[in-house]
Amino acid sequence: MQKRQVTSAGWFVLLVMFGLAVVATTFGPVAFGAEEKEAPIVYSVWLVESSRFMKVPFGAFMPDRAFVPDSKNPMNSINTVDLPVNVGVIKGGKDVVLYDTGWKQQEYLKMTGSDHWAPLPEQLKLLGIKPEDVTKIVIGHGHWDHAGQIDDFPNAVLYVQKEELRGIEWALNYPGHPKIRAVNTDPGGCMRTPACGYPPLTLDQIYGKILRGKAVIVDGMMEIAPGLIIHPAHRAHTAGSQLLQVNTARGQLMFGSDAYSSWEAIRDWMIANPQQTDTVQQFLAYEKCYKITGGYDNCVAAHEPLSYTEKYPLTKDSWVGPNGSRMAEITLAPGEQSRKPKK
Repeated sequence: MQKRQVTSAGWFVLLVMFGLAVVATTFGPVAFGAEEKEAPIVYSVWLVESSRFMKVPFGAFMPDRAFVPDSKNPMNSINTVDLPVNVGVIKGGKDVVLYDTGWKQQEYLKMTGSDHWAPLPEQLKLLGIKPEDVTKIVIGHGHWDHAGQIDDFPNAVLYVQKEELRGIEWALNYPGHPKIRAVNTDPGGCMRTPACGYPPLTLDQIYGKILRGKAVIVDGMMEIAPGLIIHPAHRAHTAGSQLLQVNTARGQLMFGSDAYSSWEAIRDWMIANPQQTDTVQQFLAYEKCYKITGGYDNCVAAHEPLSYTEKYPLTKDSWVGPNGSRMAEITLAPGEQSRKPKK
């Protein structure tokens, strides 16, 4: 336990001393000023399923959907659900951007009973994208199922909120009760504790990019390319959760990672996946999607059980990829060819 704390503290010291300076020197200003602002690019967008949590009690995911035996209410008649782990793929201009990266750490997948895992580079190959083509990775937050394949994309610059790093640092170095600073790999694991979801192999992925000077530490809102805007959603799931607004031919899309775990929750104004969630902030993140996209249809959810079906219309144009994983073509920019296999 102590070794982990010292390592985390060491990371943070290096980040403060060198990371921010390296990022600023390497990449310069990223947000576009008023005089140099370019016209928004129209992006193509796909969604791919990194893996699937199997047979999750619905009430553990969405408290309002808790199973009640013999209930006649359809809201409470479903016992378990399978939850996809969705990754956004965004292509336009000179950029190929990933929103989240899923996970690949096999011991972590086994701990959670996940299935249908496939390597993200193998999935991207079906979209005509090579790992070295990926230029940017925006993680909605740093949990193990969202930030686990960052190193597979050597040229990509990672975008992570400063508040997310502060939250990780606080949780892993909290001097009080061991359950508060417990992570998934500790004896007995963790259950919705502040550090839950930040095990060592995941943090290696995040801090590896930072210490190699391949990261931008975001402080709030930032336009990272024309028509690609990061919005902070702090405490909507974790300390430094962030959303990504994408300009497309079907209008504005809003990716929300676990601030938007469930599309049905956004539609029906229910909380979902209350990991380290401030429920008020989660509702404010929902409202952000309503305001920017004009409703809830273009809110992209990370774990919606209805993903890749007609019941989640955004993802209905889908097919099955490697190892039973699923993929969906959400929208294409003018001139972009469809990647959906022909029947």
